[in-house]
Amino acid sequence: MKNIFKIIPLLLLAITFGCDDNEENRFRSDPSTGFIEYYTAATTTGQTQPSISVPVAIRVPEYNNGLSFTYSIQAVEGDFTQFVSSTGGTVIMDPSVQSSADGDSRAASVDLDLANMELGRDFVTSFDIILTAVDVNGVTLGGVTNILSHRVTIPCSNPDVLLPDYFVGDYAIADVTAQIGPGNGTENIATGVVTLSVDPFNPNVRLFEIVILPAFTGGALVPASLEFSVDDVVTLGGFSGGNISCNGVAEYGYGPAAAEDSGPWDICNDQSITINYSEDPLVACGGPYPASFSLTKI
Repeated sequence: MKNIFKIIPLLLLAITFGCDDNEENRFRSDPSTGFIEYYTAATTTGQTQPSISVPVAIRVPEYNNGLSFTYSIQAVEGDFTQFVSSTGGTVIMDPSVQSSADGDSRAASVDLDLANMELGRDFVTSFDIILTAVDVNGVTLGGVTNILSHRVTIPCSNPDVLLPDYFVGDYAIADVTAQIGPGNGTENIATGVVTLSVDPFNPNVRLFEIVILPAFTGGALVPASLEFSVDDVVTLGGFSGGNISCNGVAEYGYGPAAAEDSGPWDICNDQSITINYSEDPLVACGGPYPASFSLTKI
């Protein structure tokens, strides 16, 4: 399922580094010397992000004839070549690029196009972009942070249609947040084991049965459902049950949480999840109340 996340820039380009007296003297005595390095050591992309830009600090006040540096890409986990077409490259800094506010630092970036990001995938891939050389005498690799390797992690990406074995089988269920049940010395959802199965009419829905307010319903089972939706959230299907009412008009039940409160899901994890929902949405017993329960694979 597609949910394009915009990556916030790692650091503003105007960020500068403090230098000791020796470094400042070095720049003053020969402004064509200096160093290059990464600002930070790692980035995780969005699920469907089509490119990545990793900022590099160029702390060389002057390079009138230009400057270039090379990098290599090395696998850490999985096969990065399905996303990146090269195993290295060169970044060329034009001498006309102006220095930043401190007069010493300039910013460059390693920019990579990412292929196949629109496809669903149930695996993580990571690789290191390693600074390998710079072509100007007197300019070195590393100086303040000494970060010369930046790890890029490409996370799992939720597919349009769930795999038939995802969140299927036996799960322990228990309240996380609840109002009416605990307020009356019981539970909203009876602690126990539920069995999730695929809805035959919708592969992105899981069906199961729960006992709501066990002290008042005597253990009666109520059908429930979870939908793993296209906006990467999982929601509880709304229902009433148990013929319970505090006002004699509306029936107590549960409904989906508001969109902004619905929990995310990850195709790489079906071991546990917390489901946010709205307790008593029909206002039978003073609701609605925000509530949640957990599912943990057995």
